[in-house]
Amino acid sequence: MQRQLFEPGEWDLADALPALEGPGLERIFEGLESKVKKFESSRTRLNTFSNDEMRAALDMYERIFEDLNRVSETAYMRYSVKTGDGEAKAGLDRAEDLRASVENRVLFFRLWWTSLDESAAARLRQDNPDHRYFLSTWRKLRPHTLDEKVEQAVTLKNTTGFAGWAHHYDKFVSDFSFVLPSRKGAKGPAPGREKKLVVDQVTRLFASPDPFLREAAYKALLGKYAENGELLGEIYRTIVRDWRNENVQLRHYAKPISPRNLENDVGDGAVETLLDSCRRNARVFQGFFRVKAKLLGRGPMTRYHIYAPLLHKERTVGYADAVRRVLDAFRTFDPKVADYAMNVFRRNHVDATPRRGKTNGAYCMSVTPKVVPYLFLNFAGMSRDVYTIAHESGHAIHSQLASGHSVLTFHPPLVLAETASVFGEMILFDKLMGEEKDPAVKRAVLLEKISSMYATIGRQANFVLFENAAHDAVSRGETVNDLCVRYLANLRGQFGDAVKVTDDFQWEWTYIPHIYHTPFYCYAYAFGNLLSLSLYDLYKKEGRAFVPRYLRMLSYGGSESPGRVLSEIGVDMESPAFWQSGFNVIDRMVSDLRRL
Repeated sequence: MQRQLFEPGEWDLADALPALEGPGLERIFEGLESKVKKFESSRTRLNTFSNDEMRAALDMYERIFEDLNRVSETAYMRYSVKTGDGEAKAGLDRAEDLRASVENRVLFFRLWWTSLDESAAARLRQDNPDHRYFLSTWRKLRPHTLDEKVEQAVTLKNTTGFAGWAHHYDKFVSDFSFVLPSRKGAKGPAPGREKKLVVDQVTRLFASPDPFLREAAYKALLGKYAENGELLGEIYRTIVRDWRNENVQLRHYAKPISPRNLENDVGDGAVETLLDSCRRNARVFQGFFRVKAKLLGRGPMTRYHIYAPLLHKERTVGYADAVRRVLDAFRTFDPKVADYAMNVFRRNHVDATPRRGKTNGAYCMSVTPKVVPYLFLNFAGMSRDVYTIAHESGHAIHSQLASGHSVLTFHPPLVLAETASVFGEMILFDKLMGEEKDPAVKRAVLLEKISSMYATIGRQANFVLFENAAHDAVSRGETVNDLCVRYLANLRGQFGDAVKVTDDFQWEWTYIPHIYHTPFYCYAYAFGNLLSLSLYDLYKKEGRAFVPRYLRMLSYGGSESPGRVLSEIGVDMESPAFWQSGFNVIDRMVSDLRRL
């Protein structure tokens, strides 16, 4: 039976990969093998390449990675909804082995290009802007590039080393189940005693109107991670040591964070400026939590209740209604934006239903420029789920606007990757606030939005501050318990005297998947959120005239440096004043909350 347009359920992966198994999949593997062999045959001619031959080689390189992305990204999507399925895990393992093998076989091309002197490289530079920028990013890797055999060994090692440990982490925690503690004085079976909850169900209770459930949910989650903390902590220490051994010891990056910055084409200094701004502006969120404590009628705020809503009853929304709200909001900004978002639902590219064995959270998977992106959701009808649809749809819009570029350059760098997603949330927020007539509800919506900004700016920046300290600490032999002490001190520092943090939060870091999967990723959230707040402020001042500039910015994808893209709209990311402008927007929203 065909699924209705806005009916929640499982996605259709056929657009990404026509065959998930059997003879059809084998033909895809054979076709990829044929392309790789043809590309390998150019190895002996590299030093005599003409400009046309260079262009043809780059075109073949693109086609190889089109096929490779289809296989590997589809395998990950299939696994993320069925982590307990042996076939799905075997498919992911095969895809990762294939990616490692192909990357090793075509590695000679990058190593040759980075080894050329400037005059030879200048002769072969391409007129195609995509190729020109892509090749320039390879040249920047030159000081950190190893010889071919070592690079191949590192690639193979990562499938069972770094990536292997991250998958062990996923599989282990995805099988966790949680039972909430009983209320004191409760008669009969304790609430939650009979029902085991998965992680996504527990984390939703952090924003429950019931203070008992909020605290009980945190205690259940933190208790489970603490119970397994030594193992999870040792997995993290192994990943950190692996990361340092490769990037600092072998590749000679200045700091553990430096390879992520270079990948993002952002200087260490710009990232330090961002993180310093987040540290200095901790007072903005501390002020917000003091206001929130008063509105909730509580004494000093505690960490269990920072996401507490003002309304005593959580307003629920159906999936179809949630999608329509998002599309309507996008349409008020620009009809083309709404059409791009609608493409995802038309193609049945959404997996929306939470279930056992499905990983928690949400993501947008942009497989290639030729495939409409996929959305991974865990929709449960809460107001934050509506914002999640807007957020992930923003990523999908960004990818489609950049689909004129090649598979090598349509993905935006991490520091710009959250721009459209957060901007999409702001479009939705603005529309919902404009339509709401009840002052109490408006106050509740504004409070929830600022809480979300803390989660995506203050919280994420502090994860990276913890990572900076943790990577250095592990290199000095500090233990899992030492990391817990560091994390708790970091957490108490960001909240000051505005929020009391209990000792059980020392294990919270073991619950953060990004620090296991993608070290130092999280500053991209702070970057993207602060950037989007500043851009949205411009939109409110300029109106419709801003829309073409914004869409042009997104259309670059990853085909130009972030500095060049942002300079077109007057942004200097090395300027503390720019980051401060984002915090000023939040400060004004906190003042609005006081007045409401």
